[in-house]
Amino acid sequence: MSLWGGAVGIVFSQVGINTDHPKGIFHIDAKKDNVIKSKDSIEHTTDDVVFNSVRNGSILFKSYQAYLGVGKIKPEAGLDINGTMRLENGAEGNNKILVSKDNLGNATWVAPLGPIISVGKINDNKLLPTDESPGDLTEEPLKLTQGKWLVLSKFVVRNTIYPRGGLKPRNNVWIYLKNMTKHSGSKDPVFSTVLGVPVEQDGYFIGTPQLAAIVNVPKGEEHVFRIFGSTSNIQFGYATTSEFQGSYFYAVRLDVDLLN
Repeated sequence: MSLWGGAVGIVFSQVGINTDHPKGIFHIDAKKDNVIKSKDSIEHTTDDVVFNSVRNGSILFKSYQAYLGVGKIKPEAGLDINGTMRLENGAEGNNKILVSKDNLGNATWVAPLGPIISVGKINDNKLLPTDESPGDLTEEPLKLTQGKWLVLSKFVVRNTIYPRGGLKPRNNVWIYLKNMTKHSGSKDPVFSTVLGVPVEQDGYFIGTPQLAAIVNVPKGEEHVFRIFGSTSNIQFGYATTSEFQGSYFYAVRLDVDLLN
């Protein structure tokens, strides 16, 4: 900007290296392959570096936002890259991610934490109650600390009795998730999740009930969860089995921080 005779004059200039038509305040065309009198294609600009600025405010009272384009001749962000990026600081490594480490914008490479998983276990060869009530099938319960958890469970049952007369099971097998910390009584009918599925009508009359439930454990607490099962097909003597891929009982924490 220059002043003369009480007037204000604005002078803008652009610098181009290997190009006669710079697209910003400072423009480098490394391969010198930009087309002078036509629109440059992406293949001609991937080797370009452009520094530009966008003015905010009036002519006299203005501020500028600096934009740097790497492989782009019209950058639209402070750093706008078309291509790959490499950043070395001594902490880089395979499968690491770049994250901020303070509120000043400083960043470094870190290894992400793996998922937090808690595992329980369901008994094998455990008979379902013959009075149609929910029976505890758990060998090892889930013990969940504070946080939001996704609980996943499945068990497989097969009949141990073949009734005469070609009788077939007509009712569902049910799976229940129970929070024993909140509802510890064996006769307490309160369950977190209940789901029933029909059983096969031939062969071993297999049933494979499974559930998925989200549970929240308050801060500073640990809750214990167990799996129950029931059926009204009592004449078939249903019991859990490790056959047919067996059972599982585990939980994955959903709100765990990605990093330490």
